[in-house]
Amino acid sequence: MKKIVLFTNMSSIKKHWESSLKNSYKTVVIEEFNELTHYLKKHSSKVIVMFDEMSISHIEDALQKLKEYRHATVLLFNAVPELHHASTLLGSGIKGYENSYINKENLLKMLLAVENGHNWLFADLTYFIINKYMQNKNIDEPEFMSFLTEKEKSIALMVANGLSNKEISQREKIALSTVKGHIHHIFEKANVTDRISLALKFK
Repeated sequence: MKKIVLFTNMSSIKKHWESSLKNSYKTVVIEEFNELTHYLKKHSSKVIVMFDEMSISHIEDALQKLKEYRHATVLLFNAVPELHHASTLLGSGIKGYENSYINKENLLKMLLAVENGHNWLFADLTYFIINKYMQNKNIDEPEFMSFLTEKEKSIALMVANGLSNKEISQREKIALSTVKGHIHHIFEKANVTDRISLALKFK
């Protein structure tokens, strides 16, 4: 069973994480940052660290120190995720950012995605990044667009412009499940796994 480090001194978060990961991962709970760095120095095998941002006062300094441990994949959690704050931390080497109380199903999906080399950002942050940093008024059509149907082209452009699935559903007057199906096919044809990577194809 794979090992995962849970860094938190919040009993409710610890309980939620342990309950969600039971039967899927062997967990090691660490409550002090010095203890975490000591653990990472002592154990050099690859490990995922679920890091509760509320359990430390200077998150930027902590993330900078954790960069030294290249074998550690850091996922950041906050009980109240904040878009602007989260976007400033993305350059700090973290591979994921989520709500501390993410449900079990999505937490396991997040961990699987990260284990497969992908990043994971909570949905609102994805839309925020696309809208703030990636919109381009003069979009050049990337090569993969020639493989899309007209409906998929329309939806791909809406995704690249930061629209959510619900907004696309309302604009196209189609079911939410249909939107998800179209986006799945678009991702496959564009050879991407997330909305930000798709948006970058248009830059």
